[in-house]
Amino acid sequence: MIKKLKKHKILYGITLVFLFIILFCIANIIYCNNVLTYSHYDVETSKIKHDIKFVMISDTEGKSYGVGNYRLAYKVLNADPEFVLILGDMVDKDNQDNTADLEALCKILADKVPVYYTLGNHENNKYTYENGKPTSEFQKKIDATGANLLLNEMTDYTSKSGDRITIAGMRKYPFFEYDEPDFDNDENHLFQKFLAQEDDSHYSILMCHYPEVAIWKLHDYDIDLMVSGHTHGGVIQIPFVGGIYAPEQGWFPDYYKGYYKMDNMQMIISAGLNNTHNVPRFNNPLDVAVVTLKATK
Repeated sequence: MIKKLKKHKILYGITLVFLFIILFCIANIIYCNNVLTYSHYDVETSKIKHDIKFVMISDTEGKSYGVGNYRLAYKVLNADPEFVLILGDMVDKDNQDNTADLEALCKILADKVPVYYTLGNHENNKYTYENGKPTSEFQKKIDATGANLLLNEMTDYTSKSGDRITIAGMRKYPFFEYDEPDFDNDENHLFQKFLAQEDDSHYSILMCHYPEVAIWKLHDYDIDLMVSGHTHGGVIQIPFVGGIYAPEQGWFPDYYKGYYKMDNMQMIISAGLNNTHNVPRFNNPLDVAVVTLKATK
């Protein structure tokens, strides 16, 4: 009789643990796929005189947070940034004409702060080229919101305290195309201009959707800060292991979310705002990245 009671208690305990694990996983998946969260990064530099805060977002892939993306816009602006960087994949490649919520998001943000947008792989085929310049309805839509679409272009931002920051948007890889070496392209032309103005007088930020650009080559160059998306934070994050998958990097990537110091450059990767390949995020919350450039003497 005593043995039976002990056996029942053990089975009961195992059942409770099993149920707890199931409930925890369900709650974690619901939270990570629906609740917008902040990640915070401090980057020190002697090239500015006062601290500057900005927000970076990426990879909604057409998903909207509230009517007209109101929830996402509120979350971004609630962080009180001086400017916002949008790092691409903000439309669904299979439904690229559905841009209303993206336009609404850009309009709300651009009415409050400067917004700089560069393309990801989901947007890239929205563009056609004529005489070396992009022409598309997508560009017209983004321009109409007041956001600055940087397609292999760079511009200067002057902070509230008077510090100058150069912001560049690089569309794709600057040194090759489809695994073939290619140095005569718009991306490389921009990159060479970006490097030419890199000096000790002002800070520079390179926006590029693909962190693999830095992993494969750009870490050889002096770049103040590169910001990227594309990885979806590794989709599923395992404690003490990290993300399990990122495009181009494959399984168990080394670079999937957060701050990285790589040789001569620094990089921050946003974990993005949607899942990928219909696999739900786990232990990997939706990411609104808040970056503070900290002035040092």
